[in-house]
Amino acid sequence: MKAVERYSGLTPMETIRREMDRFFDDMTPFSRKPGDGRKLALWAPETDMSETDDAYSITVDLPGVPKEDVEVSFQDKRLVISGERKSEEEKKDEDYIRKERYVGKFVRSFTLPSAVKDDKIKASFKDGVLTVNVPKAETSKPKTVAID
Repeated sequence: MKAVERYSGLTPMETIRREMDRFFDDMTPFSRKPGDGRKLALWAPETDMSETDDAYSITVDLPGVPKEDVEVSFQDKRLVISGERKSEEEKKDEDYIRKERYVGKFVRSFTLPSAVKDDKIKASFKDGVLTVNVPKAETSKPKTVAID
């Protein structure tokens, strides 16, 4: 039995939440002067999570982040993906009209709803996309206890 609810499109409330998130994200670049050297302290890359009977799969978009700057860890049913996108060298003679690309550290954390085989977790990184495959542990069957 699957523990994660299947994605079936956006509800009206999810659509409103996403639009509000986008609104506030769009305001962030204008709270700083372009080229003032400050960067966002934390950002959250876009992530998809899916489930089969045998495993969870987490896919994270990390364009511009080298594999060496990404870390995947697992402890106490919590999968943590963290890293950093470093800023490119800014050209002093250019005035930015709009600057939207996030730089800085990121952390995504997922609490998995069922037991997993933590020694079998696999991660791959290709073309700026991180994919983590987390196999589920076999569920233990109920044990019948004899009454003396």
